[in-house]
Amino acid sequence: MEHGSYMIRPTMAPRVLTVLIVVLFLTLLPASVEGDSEAAELHVISSHSHDEWAFTQGLEMHDGSLYESTGLYGYSSLREVDPSSGEVLRQTLLDESLFGEGITVVGDTIVMLTWRAGVALIFDIETFEVVGNHTYSGEGWGLCNDGTSLVMSNGTSELAFRDPSDFTVQSTLLVTLDGQQTDQLNELECDGGMIYANVWGSDLILAINSTSGAVEFTVDASQLAESRSGRFNNVLNGIAYVAEHDAFLVTGKNWTSMHLVRFQLIQEPVEDDDTDPESATGAPSSPPRAEVLSLSVLLGIPLTLLILLLWTSGTPGSASRRRIHNPPATRAPTEGGR
Repeated sequence: MEHGSYMIRPTMAPRVLTVLIVVLFLTLLPASVEGDSEAAELHVISSHSHDEWAFTQGLEMHDGSLYESTGLYGYSSLREVDPSSGEVLRQTLLDESLFGEGITVVGDTIVMLTWRAGVALIFDIETFEVVGNHTYSGEGWGLCNDGTSLVMSNGTSELAFRDPSDFTVQSTLLVTLDGQQTDQLNELECDGGMIYANVWGSDLILAINSTSGAVEFTVDASQLAESRSGRFNNVLNGIAYVAEHDAFLVTGKNWTSMHLVRFQLIQEPVEDDDTDPESATGAPSSPPRAEVLSLSVLLGIPLTLLILLLWTSGTPGSASRRRIHNPPATRAPTEGGR
């Protein structure tokens, strides 16, 4: 009888095969293909004055006019602001019991959230008079209009998509950064299938895929720190897309300036076709991500098939050989056992 130390027990076969396949693909799959978010650089196009007494909660550009909402009890307001000079052209104050939050334009109205009152005020865009309201549960933070729904944040990692006509929740979206939930989502701006969000208490702007909830890239806006007035809680807050410049106007609570900026993804350097990578650097360059992934798949498929072929072809420890040394039992099997 052959020595049985190399023989695999039947109950172990599926486990061994599974482990081999998993190890194979983990080894071949490049670590870079993990869906991690990218970083984008912030480029300042121009800077403009901003009322340092404005505790900015929302910022919205519409038909060439800039609208801003401010917070704090007794000081909350809706304003129209000159985007070039920062001059407040007109404003209306909220009741002292309300703390103003994010705003967005819906048709010929402006909808403004309140922090803890559970009410969204509807203003006529021409007169700034309150013409209605919506109610909701929980806190109100940021608001934007994606053309179909109103997207609302409440300080958590979940965004709510609401019906513009009655403010009922249509769906929710969990926001993740590199696979982890990320909260403190504040002022929002919708554009081109993306939701841009300020993160409260930080200089970070997130670009969120409006379908998957994954953060596609992040923007560090800390270079704009000189705009802070030195007042309490003067954090980054306020982002509005400016279509004619294909850029964003950003500011913060009690900031002295607002800035027209553009986000640009940091691109990896591309080798010139006429340049030999080895001669230029002294070492072969790394293959592009797509080529590495294709190579992994091409190698993984035949190797996996080879493992399956060896397993089923009667190698030592296979069922055919075990039957030679282990004649079938004569006792009938018992039901329910294993």
